[in-house]
Amino acid sequence: MWTNSFLAMKQSAEKILFELLVRAISPRRHMDAGESSAVLFNFDRKEWLSVIALADKSEVLGLAYDAVLTLPKEQQPDTEVMMHWTAKIQSMERDNLLYRSRLKRCFEVFEEHRLEPILLKGLTLSDLYPNPLHRPVGDVDLYVTIDRQHRYMQALEAMGGTVDNAYDLKHLSVQCCGMNWELHFRGTSFYNGTTNRRYRLLEQEETTADALYHETIEGHTVAVFPPILKIVFLTAHFQHHLIMEYVTVRQLVDWMLALHQERTALGIAEVNLIRTLKRLGLFRLYRAMGYVATRHLCLDSNGYAGLTTFSEKDCRHGEMLYAILVNGHPAGCRPYRQRRVSDSVWRRIWHFHELCKRCLALVGICPQEALATPLGFLYCAIEKRWKSGINGTAEVL
Repeated sequence: MWTNSFLAMKQSAEKILFELLVRAISPRRHMDAGESSAVLFNFDRKEWLSVIALADKSEVLGLAYDAVLTLPKEQQPDTEVMMHWTAKIQSMERDNLLYRSRLKRCFEVFEEHRLEPILLKGLTLSDLYPNPLHRPVGDVDLYVTIDRQHRYMQALEAMGGTVDNAYDLKHLSVQCCGMNWELHFRGTSFYNGTTNRRYRLLEQEETTADALYHETIEGHTVAVFPPILKIVFLTAHFQHHLIMEYVTVRQLVDWMLALHQERTALGIAEVNLIRTLKRLGLFRLYRAMGYVATRHLCLDSNGYAGLTTFSEKDCRHGEMLYAILVNGHPAGCRPYRQRRVSDSVWRRIWHFHELCKRCLALVGICPQEALATPLGFLYCAIEKRWKSGINGTAEVL
């Protein structure tokens, strides 16, 4: 009885959260469909707390809050719950303002060093939200070509930056001004068999200076990717988190808002976009993400490149992705995040075991990368362990 009650509450929280997200992202969409804007759900205190917990876990607490403020007073949570929720949002807003002020100073230093950063995600996506301060802030992601990486390092070190970790397969992390900077030299990468082939999404003609777009962030002009490369990168980034780390509803919302912003340009270049996604093994995931956005976030798929219709297989993949976004990965497929120098061989083998289980679950969405990742990881783990034994030093995988 208790279990059934808990599951019912969880399903209600999931339903109300996505209903709130629809209202936050496009508040007129329900009225266009002839649905009353005054009728949503009548939740009690306990259920509202479960919605807040799910929204916080999904990193969309701010969007849900914006939608709640548009509800009739009698359908909003009680005063104590709203005060608790408002305190969380005010803390998020303070973090955003501090983040923006620090980032502005860093952009000034980059200009002094005659550097034009290519900004990935971050504030370029925050500005697509109804309230830009209600998107959680995290790392600062820049795309930096190998030949200019040392110049960015010099600029960050001039501000007191320190290298956080050694090179991994796609970026270098630097701690500076209380923020973590990720200097990407690849968009994403996956272990792929004994050759350890990497998917280099950014070493293409689109990254040349003539093809880059520009946006104004905190009074500074920064370079950003053109539409096709932006959507390809966001899809690849989503896939990387899906397989190697963890993924949240916020990352899907980011992708959806960027897709909506660039829909005209993507529609013109639809053939090129689809060809690029297929070549990189991302098209099935792109379709699954589009299904979730259409089915659960009420995105009108007409006019969006490659998302006009969905097959039965797309629907299955989309529902599986939706379940992962709401409930987390299947049992046994928890993200492995403790990659330390002290990790034992058995710890690495356990990581391999978890990767296998996760990739088996995701093989329908991203078959090439999912199949390649565990075998490539095992090969790299053995190779690095062997090299560290020869050199007498341990290396981080």
